[in-house]
Amino acid sequence: MLKESLTARRASCITAVLGLLSIFPPLATDMYLAGLGDIAIAMDSSAAATELSLSIFFLGLCVGQLIMGPLIDGFGRKGPLLAATVLFIATSFALILVKDIALFNALRFLQALGACGGMVVSRAVVHDLYDGRRAAKAMTVLVMLLTIGPIVSPTIGSLLLQSFGWRSIFVAMIVVGIVALILSLIILPETLPRQARVAAPFLTGRKAAVKLVTRSEFMLPAVIAGLIQGGMFAFITGSSGVFQGVFGLSPLAYGLMFAGIATALLLFGRINTKLLDRFSPSHILKNGLPFYVLFTLVLTLSSGTKTLWLFALPLWVSIGTVGLLSANAMSIAMASSRDTAGIGSALLGAIQFGIAFTVSSLVAMGGTDTPLPMALGLFLPAVAALLLSTRSPLRNQDKAGFV
Repeated sequence: MLKESLTARRASCITAVLGLLSIFPPLATDMYLAGLGDIAIAMDSSAAATELSLSIFFLGLCVGQLIMGPLIDGFGRKGPLLAATVLFIATSFALILVKDIALFNALRFLQALGACGGMVVSRAVVHDLYDGRRAAKAMTVLVMLLTIGPIVSPTIGSLLLQSFGWRSIFVAMIVVGIVALILSLIILPETLPRQARVAAPFLTGRKAAVKLVTRSEFMLPAVIAGLIQGGMFAFITGSSGVFQGVFGLSPLAYGLMFAGIATALLLFGRINTKLLDRFSPSHILKNGLPFYVLFTLVLTLSSGTKTLWLFALPLWVSIGTVGLLSANAMSIAMASSRDTAGIGSALLGAIQFGIAFTVSSLVAMGGTDTPLPMALGLFLPAVAALLLSTRSPLRNQDKAGFV
């Protein structure tokens, strides 16, 4: 079996390619944030209509994962992944050519359908290859690799914007997509053998989805993961207006600030890999959530300050804690999906981006006159996640293979 024959070097190569595929969504969101104003001018549209392209992208990620889940359970992991990557490349090219905001937003939805492929497949492949704490560690590595997108893409986007205009940002997405496509063809194995694939995948997927949504040991950590990740999307949506509008940073300075805060994800993710040597994912999750709530509360209370670092410091810790907790919640949910990893990954992603769409829309509606809407977008989901974590199914996860 591939699980048993996988060498450490090959496993690292596979994880690296999966991480590259997983950064499509942050590249397609974070990289163009600084250019939203220029896009609005080019499309002769309002700022609100242009910002809607971000929420529509999150909605597309939600819907797309519900499509990808059954596909990868019925037709294997690699074929649907390659098709999704081609769609991402094609729509990124089309976005360069359009001049109407309605068409631009529609293409952003299609681009999200392609971008979600790597996210769904990466979680399913980790489930195929690893068990227990090894799965949690691999998921943490993916989350850490995923942070490379938020760290570098705002700065790269700002530099491309200033040097070549907003369309060059989508050219960069095309280049990354082509590289990922080539590496996927060369390096990624097919981890779902033919005999393990399901017939009539959408019908079977619907039945499996019904079972999973009624299984508390899946839904509880899945919703908690979505609520934790919701804080990250509140930051993504509100950060441009807050740092450029409220604190007066230039586009380049904003990109550097965004990258600096996003580095917390990498650091806290590294801490998580060390903690997993001693503690189970559910133990880390349960004990880390009160810490997360505390710092998002401090962030909310500091939203009236005019001093940048007083707001940025609790935001840095809060975003870092997302990296500490989210991988553990996702690995717990995926472990409980058992032999339906594809639809389990799809539901997990749909829940995550359904919450992201809701949080993002509410933060956008709250305006950018104050950091408060963004801060509440972290604090309120954090409180909800903490309350859900007290439910007994999550307390029993250590008995389900995470000891």
